[in-house]
Amino acid sequence: MTTEGPRWFSGSAGGTADDLIAAWTQVIEHEPDNAGAHFRRGNELSNQGRYETAIEDFNRVIVLEPQNAQAYNNRGVAYLCMGAFQRATEDFTRAAELNPQYRDAHHNRGLARAELGDLDGAIVDLSLAIDLDPDFIHAYRHRSMLLHRRGDIAGAERDYQRVRDLSG
Repeated sequence: MTTEGPRWFSGSAGGTADDLIAAWTQVIEHEPDNAGAHFRRGNELSNQGRYETAIEDFNRVIVLEPQNAQAYNNRGVAYLCMGAFQRATEDFTRAAELNPQYRDAHHNRGLARAELGDLDGAIVDLSLAIDLDPDFIHAYRHRSMLLHRRGDIAGAERDYQRVRDLSG
């Protein structure tokens, strides 16, 4: 995935989010098949809460690079933020299929599954994320809350203690 913008543009350094979106739009106007530019613009749009437009960019990345696990994950995050939990789950599942070591895909699928009421599936996903990264504080925090909701107070307390240990 290429992510090079114009020579004068150096990633996210300087400028507002709108400036970054405009810069990536300029790249896309000259290189409509630049998956990296669509990806970066999609991220900026998503960060601004412009999820539907971000999804369009991630859709383009997926067309250009169907094996891009990050594009599926980030589109899933946009769906998650929009409350489209089933679509988010599908994207996180695809990202995890493409890259089984992608801890964020497992974590995010856990969040989406929790929203769908699948606490057991959510806990499995969060546990997978923790297995991949034993210092993944967010996965411990979310799993602790779900374990508590499920009535596993001892497990919730263990995870909460791990969050405290990792927080320093």
